[in-house]
Amino acid sequence: MFSGQQVRLRRLEPSVLSRFGIVLLLGTGATLGQSVLRIVVVEGDGAINNVRTRTTHAPVVEVRNEQNDVVQGASVTFQAPSDGASADFGEGTRTFVTQTDAEGRAAAHGLRPNSVTGPYEIRITASFRSQSASAVITQTNAAPADAKSSRKIWLIGLAVGAVAGGAFAASHGGRSSNNTPSQTTTGGIVPGSPSFGPPH
Repeated sequence: MFSGQQVRLRRLEPSVLSRFGIVLLLGTGATLGQSVLRIVVVEGDGAINNVRTRTTHAPVVEVRNEQNDVVQGASVTFQAPSDGASADFGEGTRTFVTQTDAEGRAAAHGLRPNSVTGPYEIRITASFRSQSASAVITQTNAAPADAKSSRKIWLIGLAVGAVAGGAFAASHGGRSSNNTPSQTTTGGIVPGSPSFGPPH
């Protein structure tokens, strides 16, 4: 009788474990096995923005999971510095939030540099189903010396033009300015008064 109960208990032990232990293990495994996000920078890293024309290179990122599959619908936040060299996403906003499209990509449209020159970082955070990832894009605000360059080129062009004009005047200064009949390109013999022309 005791041995039968013992056998019955032994038979129940796997059942109890299958109902509770395995379920708990599966739950833990599902939590640990969730895909880890990662951010791939597609465009904008290392870009040089013009503070005079307020033109920039919009950062574009791609969100992928541990299996390297693109993640659609992930929330992506772009954060520019609050001071120093930086940029905004319109109306002075330094934060831009969007979602990845069907290709797993997100772009920070409307980015404009401020007037401060120098490098700065745009911090990016992506989140999807309690998973998150972060990345950094470095850009530089610069003010091209186009005004000084244009003035220098204009002065050089003016000097070259003056020199060329003087050389032209010198080379044509010894020639007569009266109008003389031009010689014909063909020659022949006219009866009564011989004339010679260049040979045919």
